[in-house]
Amino acid sequence: MDNQHDVKIVTHMQNDYSVIIENVTFGYDEDRPILKNVSLKIRQGSIVAIMGGSGCGKTTLLRLISGQIKPQTGSVTVLNHNISSMPNRDILHLRKRMGMLFQFGALFTDMSVYENVAFSLKEHTNLPECLIKKIVAMKLNAVGLFGTENMMPQELSGGMARRIALARSMALDPELMMYDEPFTGLDPISLNVSAMLINKLSNALNQTSILVTHDIESSFKIVDYIYFMADGAITSQGTPEQIRNTDNLAVRQFVDGEINGPFRFDYPAKLDYSKYLEGYYK
Repeated sequence: MDNQHDVKIVTHMQNDYSVIIENVTFGYDEDRPILKNVSLKIRQGSIVAIMGGSGCGKTTLLRLISGQIKPQTGSVTVLNHNISSMPNRDILHLRKRMGMLFQFGALFTDMSVYENVAFSLKEHTNLPECLIKKIVAMKLNAVGLFGTENMMPQELSGGMARRIALARSMALDPELMMYDEPFTGLDPISLNVSAMLINKLSNALNQTSILVTHDIESSFKIVDYIYFMADGAITSQGTPEQIRNTDNLAVRQFVDGEINGPFRFDYPAKLDYSKYLEGYYK
């Protein structure tokens, strides 16, 4: 199976894809690359999950897509811009077309709900306050939390805070939305509500959504396509049905939650632990 994940149409013009990553290698340490020759394409308007064990490079991919870091080799094209070679000022401008939901919401703790959701509108637009108030009300209503404008983050439950963060990330109606572990720490009801909202908002805005997630059941209900990562590389890909039925042992271990399999629990340390205890290393 190739990297063009739309099974309905085989060939597309480049501008049909919101993200194109080609032969990207990246690492903070030359001796241990995090990403190894990664290539993938994410079609405009689709919901795509990036899955894999902890430390396999999923969040690093999001950082590349958002322009926080640049690849050592290869190219990253986002919304038809090769951000691998763009100056930082242009990347900052391009980010106005992106949204990001951080793992635990990352609300500004000294700002009210209203101030949190209105933040990007005040920073990046010249809209009058009366219109900003209406937009904030619309975004809060979209996530089912209209009426919480005057509350502070510490007054919110975990699920409410995540939905407020979602409303904030949607304030500028981004074309590309990135979610870093959007379901972590949520109770089953809040988790399903969050998945429903991601699907609803993505469809309503014809938005491209990228989910970095470990949650199998909730994400499989809403995503169109899945890239599976292991050891810094794309090792499998396909629709949720194809991933569920794969014969790839690493994917099977991940989907089934098995302890034994190709995925290692231990960090690949250079030192031998038993020799360390015996005082071999000085």
